[in-house]
Amino acid sequence: MNTVRRLVKNTSVLFLSQMISYVLAFFYTLYSARYLGTSNFGIISFATAISGLFAIFTDLGLSTLTIREVARDKDKTYSYLGNHGTIKLILSIFTMVFLAIFVNIGTFDNVTKYVVYLIGASIIINAFSGVFTSMFRAYEEMEYQSIAEIINAVSMFAGILLCVFTKQSVIEFAGVYLIASIFVLIYNFAMCTKNYGLIHFQRDFKLWKYLIYNAFPLAITSIFALISFKMNTILLNMLASSAVTGEYTAAFNLMQALIFIPTVYSTAILPLFSKYYVESKELLDYSYKKSLKYLSILSIPISMGTMILSDKIILFMYGSGYVNTIPILRLIIWALPAIFLSYILGTSIASINKQHETVKATFICMLFSTIGNFILIQLFGGIGAAMITVINEVSMVLFYIYIMHRAGYKVPVISVIVKPLIASIVMGAVIYWLNLDLFVSIAVGIIVYFGVIFAIKTFNEDDLNILKQAIPEKILKKIIRD
Repeated sequence: MNTVRRLVKNTSVLFLSQMISYVLAFFYTLYSARYLGTSNFGIISFATAISGLFAIFTDLGLSTLTIREVARDKDKTYSYLGNHGTIKLILSIFTMVFLAIFVNIGTFDNVTKYVVYLIGASIIINAFSGVFTSMFRAYEEMEYQSIAEIINAVSMFAGILLCVFTKQSVIEFAGVYLIASIFVLIYNFAMCTKNYGLIHFQRDFKLWKYLIYNAFPLAITSIFALISFKMNTILLNMLASSAVTGEYTAAFNLMQALIFIPTVYSTAILPLFSKYYVESKELLDYSYKKSLKYLSILSIPISMGTMILSDKIILFMYGSGYVNTIPILRLIIWALPAIFLSYILGTSIASINKQHETVKATFICMLFSTIGNFILIQLFGGIGAAMITVINEVSMVLFYIYIMHRAGYKVPVISVIVKPLIASIVMGAVIYWLNLDLFVSIAVGIIVYFGVIFAIKTFNEDDLNILKQAIPEKILKKIIRD
């Protein structure tokens, strides 16, 4: 199987699992939002945000480093599995303790505390599952991760529906998160044991020192980036109200749901980029530029279309009770192209061993996000939080581009940004002028957008060759024969 087909296989299985997961997540989030109302939905959103913030301390960049190192040398599997697992177990225990301390120090009511405990435990269990997931990724066997994601989504969907129909409280809703994470952990453990051997917790302090030193920049970068990304939800809950938090989170979740696209792609591409850096820097440069181009072609029209159709989208998904979410969605959706690019840029930086250079950039963005959110949330509420999210994500991308540019990997601005933006503007003008039904508008928008993309020659001969390589050999031979 050639490199392109292997990448397509891994991306496809992850994409399929993410599609299934997000379809199910769409329904259980919709049911949760409608049943719980803005206040209780805001509590769930706050618990998820604060737990996710603490969960970063359970990994500290170890998973990314493990994927990179094991992808380059499979003989490191046993030692990395055992030592990574030991460090992660210790970090998970400490993280849960600190989360409990934080919740009890704060002025939170008992319901919020219980919800944070349950969702926090689930997120930390999922983080420990990352020990096994990192092995699936390093071996480019993404089908195991895909099945785990489907198990999580089905468990969440069934649990939330059960809570809705039996009229449970927000605490029982939070319990569903914990049960789903336990199911995923059991599956990941079983598959990892079957394919790579039983995990034996090890204490190789020399390897620990190497892991911690090299993962530290990745950890700091992840911490700063996550704080920047989640700070708006946390400060909204503290400075505004649960209702405002729920309105903002409804828009934020729609934007965040689409992040599965760069997540899937960057997950599949990291082991390849890591090997290319050792074997062929020219191939890495080529793949890096193509990745940026294709993700821009996908993300920019999504943002334009969502902005134009935001009122129809919100009313369809959440109902008239979330009308205040419409202007928030119109603004925050423009963080999406920057997020798409930042995933590939971050993956590329890690694959070329330049992770140390991201610390300063992410620290500046975190500082800006914290101060900016504190000021603008008090002035504009959810709109202010959305403004900071967009500015922060764009700033992060510019910093990352600068790092890659210094390393000799330049960004072709015209093909990456300008041409998809031109096509998106034309598409946006057409669907705004026609003012059709939501799904008809989406269909028309897709046709117009790709018509313009081909008209202005965004795809070249290289892109067509890549498409041919991506098609399975049997199908390609049949096409040629016919």
